Amino acid sequence: MPGPTSDGTQPVKPVSVSVRRTGRRFDAAAAFDTAASVDLVWKTLTDYPRLPDFMPGIRACEIVQRKRLGPGREQLQVQQRGEFRFLLFAQTLTVHLDILHERHRSALARATRFDLGLIKDRALESFEGCYELQPVDDVVRVSYRAVIVSRLPPPPGIGTAAVRANLAGQLNAVAGEIERRRSPART
Repeated sequence: MPGPTSDGTQPVKPVSVSVRRTGRRFDAAAAFDTAASVDLVWKTLTDYPRLPDFMPGIRACEIVQRKRLGPGREQLQVQQRGEFRFLLFAQTLTVHLDILHERHRSALARATRFDLGLIKDRALESFEGCYELQPVDDVVRVSYRAVIVSRLPPPPGIGTAAVRANLAGQLNAVAGEIERRRSPART
């Protein structure tokens, strides 16, 4: 097993990612395990203002509205700005999300508007993504699944590879940030 990295944290195992394409629809899934507490994992996943600090492609993230629905449940409206990158291709991105939190269990996000470059509110027919946390013994399994339906068919092979690359980058960044927050500060 590899030793600690230069900053003293243990290396994070790679995230497992799968993407299946059917026409204009992409079904994506990713997962990783962490020894961090479920509370720390939850706080990292839902720290929207800090996402630009560790999440590739996100430049700004703002909670527009927050509504308590009951114990452990809340509805949020969030706006993210950034870019979608694949190989030499990069487009600005703005997405408006409705997010339902079930504290320490799941965060379900649905895009209400998705602007990609010059394609305003027409880039995607639909987007839904969900994080689920499953504590088992001393490990928390972090699972993510998404269904993405584009309005226009992406070029063969490129769409699947782009979704896989972006999802792997984002989930590896989340896993790395959880590990960074879990490790004691070095002096």
